[in-house]
Amino acid sequence: MTARSITGVLVAAAMTAATAGALAQGAAEKKPALLKPASEMSQLKFFDGSWSCSGEMMPAPGAPAVKTRSSVKSHSDLSGFWQSGIVKSSAVGMPPFEGMFHMTYDTAGKQFLMLWVDNMGGWSQETSPGWEGDKIVFTGEGVMNGQKMGARDTFTRNADGSLKHVPELQSGGNWMPAGEETCKKAAPAPAKK
Repeated sequence: MTARSITGVLVAAAMTAATAGALAQGAAEKKPALLKPASEMSQLKFFDGSWSCSGEMMPAPGAPAVKTRSSVKSHSDLSGFWQSGIVKSSAVGMPPFEGMFHMTYDTAGKQFLMLWVDNMGGWSQETSPGWEGDKIVFTGEGVMNGQKMGARDTFTRNADGSLKHVPELQSGGNWMPAGEETCKKAAPAPAKK
């Protein structure tokens, strides 16, 4: 090989390397398009914030109701694809109760999905077509105390900004209220200066 052909090979190799480097840099600068949450997720913004709740819970079928106090913290989560929250509740004569919920809009099924897990081993998976007026109803199934059963949660927005929640369980084909609570949103904290 002559000096001239070696120089040509080196120049071609340098040009190839420079072109590959430019292409790689261009590819690195071009960011992939981010997926966006479904527009329906805006319907769950109502749940954002810190809530304090009071109500009654039925500890067992046919037993008297017990007064409950709960706190709920809910927020848009995971780049806006989920609405997540933590519920902490107490009732006289009952152990402390804590659970987590996650809600999203299932674009494939064209419905809302709510997942629930709690510190007593309970869980549920429920779906909803969405708000109908001031009410959204999630229906599905779950497990409580090792028993699989139907689960239904109804949330109603009240004119004063409060929220009513009625959880129900299905046993033997019949829906039974598991309790009822009314929640009020805490005022937002003042902006720091």
